[in-house]
Amino acid sequence: MKPTEKNKYLFAFVLMLIAAFIQCYKTIHDLHWANEPDFDRDIAYIRSTLDGHYGQDPNMTGQYMWYNPMLFLLETMVVKLTGLPINIVVARAGAFINILSPVAFFFMVIKLFDYKVALPALLCFFFLVNGNLPCWGGATYSPWLLSDTFSQFTFYITLYFVYKAFTTQKLFWFIIFGASLGITFLGHSAPVFIIILIMICIQGRKVVESFWSKDYSAVGKYFLQGLYAVVPFIIFAFPFLYYVYGKYHLHFINHEILECAPGIFARRYTLDLLKQNVTFSLIISIIGMIWFYKRFDQPILKKIVWHWFFICLGMYIYESAVPTLDHKFHIILPDTIPAFHYFFYLKALQSIFFGFGFIFLLTWFVGRLKGLKEGNPKLNLSDTLVIICVLLYALVYYPIYSGRYDFTELRAQAIEKGKQTDKIAVYDFISKNIPLGHVLLCEHGLSLFPAMPTAIKMVSIETYFSNPYVSYEERENDRDTMLVRLTSAKPATDPKLFAKYKVRNILLADSDFVRYKQPVFAISKVIYKNSSYAILSFTANKN
Repeated sequence: MKPTEKNKYLFAFVLMLIAAFIQCYKTIHDLHWANEPDFDRDIAYIRSTLDGHYGQDPNMTGQYMWYNPMLFLLETMVVKLTGLPINIVVARAGAFINILSPVAFFFMVIKLFDYKVALPALLCFFFLVNGNLPCWGGATYSPWLLSDTFSQFTFYITLYFVYKAFTTQKLFWFIIFGASLGITFLGHSAPVFIIILIMICIQGRKVVESFWSKDYSAVGKYFLQGLYAVVPFIIFAFPFLYYVYGKYHLHFINHEILECAPGIFARRYTLDLLKQNVTFSLIISIIGMIWFYKRFDQPILKKIVWHWFFICLGMYIYESAVPTLDHKFHIILPDTIPAFHYFFYLKALQSIFFGFGFIFLLTWFVGRLKGLKEGNPKLNLSDTLVIICVLLYALVYYPIYSGRYDFTELRAQAIEKGKQTDKIAVYDFISKNIPLGHVLLCEHGLSLFPAMPTAIKMVSIETYFSNPYVSYEERENDRDTMLVRLTSAKPATDPKLFAKYKVRNILLADSDFVRYKQPVFAISKVIYKNSSYAILSFTANKN
C-alpha cells in the first residue's frame, strides 16, 4: 500500500480516536471517586506502595500482594509526578491511559491482516462491540481504569509476537514473546492464560506430530523454543510471580473469587446477556467469521485466530459451569479465572471478524451496483470508499454510543459515591491519622468503602476483594464474632480473637455504635465521630 493511502487510514484512525476520547473525557473529567470497588483496591495498593510497602497485601497483616501490580504501579507514578490526590488520579486517568488499548488493537490488526480490515475492526472496537455492556464485559476503549480494560493492550502486542515467533521460527522472537508475556502477567492473568493455551495447542500438536513421525530433532527444537520463551517470562513476571508463586505457590483457598460472575454475567441473567449481544454488528461479525473460515489462506494466522476463538468460548462455558456443578452437584473441578474474562477477549475477536464482514459486504454491495461478479476486494474496493463508509457508520452510530452504560450509569454511580460525605470523611480521617499497620475491625459492608482504600489492615474484607490465598471464611466468622461481642448486652470478656488479629481500631455505623459495650479486657475511646460513623481506638489491657 502506498504511503498516501496509509496516511488516509491513519487520519481516519485519529478522527475516531478523538471522537471516542471526547466521550470518555466528558464521562470522567470532573469525578473525585470512581464507582467500582476495584478502584478502591487499587487506591489501597497505591497508598501502600507510596508508604514503602510494595509486595504487601495492603489490607491484611503479614500477607503478600495477590493482585497484578502493573496498573497500580503506573497510577503510583502518576500520583508522584502530578501531586494529585490518589482518588482523583484513579477516577480520571482512564480516558488517557486506556488509549493504549485501541492503539495496540489497531496496529495488531494491521500487522496481522491489513489496513482495510483494521479500520472497520477499530470501528467495532470503539463504538459497536459492547452495546450496553459495562467496559469489563468486553474489549473496548473505556474511561474507567480497571485492570482488565487497561491491560488488554499487552494481549494484542504479545499476540503479534506469537505470530512473529511462529512464522519466522527464530529464537529471537520467542525471547521477545516470553518477555512480553511476562509483562502481560504483571497487568492481568486472563490474557496470559489465553495465550499460554494458544501456544500449548499449536506447539503441542507439533510436538506430538514430530513424535509420531520420529522426527526427534524437531521435538528438540520445539522444546528449545519453549525454553527461550519461559526464561524471559519468569524474569519479567518476577515482580509479581515472586509473591503468588514464591510465597503462595499459587495455592488458592478462597475459590469464590475465581467464580465471580458480576452483574449481567450472573448465571441467572444468561438469557439477558445473550439478548444484549444479538446486534446488527454481531451479524456482520458472523459473516466475517464465515468468510475468514472459507477464504482466509494464511495457515499459521488462521490457527492462532481459531484457537483464540475456541479457547475463549470453551473456557467461558467451562468456567460458567464450574460454580453450578460445585454448588448443585458437589462436583469440584479446577478453576482458572472468572468466566467473564474469557468473554472479554471473545469480544475483541468479534471486532476483528466485523472488519472482515464489513469489507466483504461492502465489496459485494459495490459489485452489485456495478453489475460485476464478486472479485478481489483489493482490486474492486478503493481505500477512500472504505474510509468514508467507516466514518459514516461511526457518525450515524455515535449518538447511540454516547448513551452507553459506561458513560451514563457508571458515571451516575461515581457521582453518587462522591456524595457519600460521611464515608469520605472517614476515609480522610483514617488516611491522615491512623498508621497503616493498625488493624481495623469493621462490618462487612464498610470493609470495601471507606475502609479498603485507606490501606489500613483489616480482620476481613468483602469476598471478591479478599486475599484468595488466605481463608476467607475463618476471618469472616471471627470478624462477626467480635462485632457481636462488642454490641451485645454484656461487655465481651474473651480477649483471644482480639489479640489474635491485634485489633487497634474499630469502625462502627451509628446504629451499632449506640449499642457498643467496652470489653472488660480493653480500653477504648472515640477518636472520630460524624452523623453516620464512629471510629474508636482500642487498646487491650496489659494485665
